[in-house]
Amino acid sequence: MGHPDVEPLKAVLHPRHPRGVADAFRSSPRFDLVEPSLEGVVDALRTAPILITHSWEDAFLTPALRWVQSVSAGVDQYPLETLAGAGVRLTSARGVHGPQLAEHVFALLLSLTRTVGVAMREVTRREWRPHMGVEISGRTMAILGLGSVGEHVAARAVAWGMDVIGTKTNPADYSGVARLVLPPTHTKAVCEMADIVVCTLPHTPETRGIVGADELEALGAGWIVNVGRGSAIDEAALLEALDTGSLRGAGLDVFVVEPLPVDSPLWDHPRVVMTPHSGGLSPRYGERLLDVFLANLDAFEGDGDWINVVV
Repeated sequence: MGHPDVEPLKAVLHPRHPRGVADAFRSSPRFDLVEPSLEGVVDALRTAPILITHSWEDAFLTPALRWVQSVSAGVDQYPLETLAGAGVRLTSARGVHGPQLAEHVFALLLSLTRTVGVAMREVTRREWRPHMGVEISGRTMAILGLGSVGEHVAARAVAWGMDVIGTKTNPADYSGVARLVLPPTHTKAVCEMADIVVCTLPHTPETRGIVGADELEALGAGWIVNVGRGSAIDEAALLEALDTGSLRGAGLDVFVVEPLPVDSPLWDHPRVVMTPHSGGLSPRYGERLLDVFLANLDAFEGDGDWINVVV
């Protein structure tokens, strides 16, 4: 757990990071936190072996750099082969988003099923129109991507009295609460069995457009919530399903293009509730990320095993 006689390692914190991260990392005496300006990151990395960041620039790969701790769970912004070739370890923030994203899923879902989204649009016009909502208890939720976030969603869905199914790259490795887990190649079949589809998938070539017209048709008169990456859902197909009424509603925190273009019909679609990619934000984000970082700092110093290793 560190060596008191050794000078603390320098860790550079990129200035663009979620609120609360800097305060959490400043609280630890285990390392020397360097907080440069945006223009000073490269200079700081000339003598620091650790970078804590969400952003990446090729200039960050200095001879001193040995480890990058990503502030995000997604890592598609990093040049994985280049980092591996340079002997630089990359670890993600997997697990840091689970509790708050799971709660956000239900905030979006209940806004749809309990007609909160519709009511909020009407009350801004001073219109008093009670609407009949539906109950989610007893319904089937399909979670696309039963990883860390997906399992947090699954546990809460079971507590709500829902039947949970889903997809995972290696279903044989699954040990959570879902009743049925199939590989991503069975996404359409999983949608067909569901009343509600929750997408927690990362952005990869394999997940791009994995929910398209066929999958939305299979879901039918249900609801879809996306807190993973916008690229997982074909937006044109989604709009078609919403416009025709075959899909009852969509709760969206992520989009193909962000910020969402001002001319997107999703902004004021009556069957949509949306938030600006804020589901992962939480006052406790920094402390959870610090826990991951300190575990990996032990490994960096030879005192433990790495977690959330990407390369």
